[in-house]
Amino acid sequence: MSDDRYGRDVLSSPRKTKPKAPEVAAERDLVVEDAATGFCGAVVGLEKSYAGDLVRLEDRRGQTRVFLMYPAAFLIDGKPVTLTRPRGRG
Repeated sequence: MSDDRYGRDVLSSPRKTKPKAPEVAAERDLVVEDAATGFCGAVVGLEKSYAGDLVRLEDRRGQTRVFLMYPAAFLIDGKPVTLTRPRGRG
């Protein structure tokens, strides 16, 4: 019997992956909450930067803020989602 206080080799089997957050198109007027800051607002625009896609949110007082569209970075009804650019029309 081995007296291994750390248990089995953690690198010997694949890691369990978290369930992927659903993707939601960042349509205008969609209300979301930024999970990191708690800022809640409606989508009023999308932008691009060297760091990636950005979404501009406007809160009920008219203040706007810009957030990077990281995976699972936003909440809708308390559940994490990944915002994506809406598909082009036409």
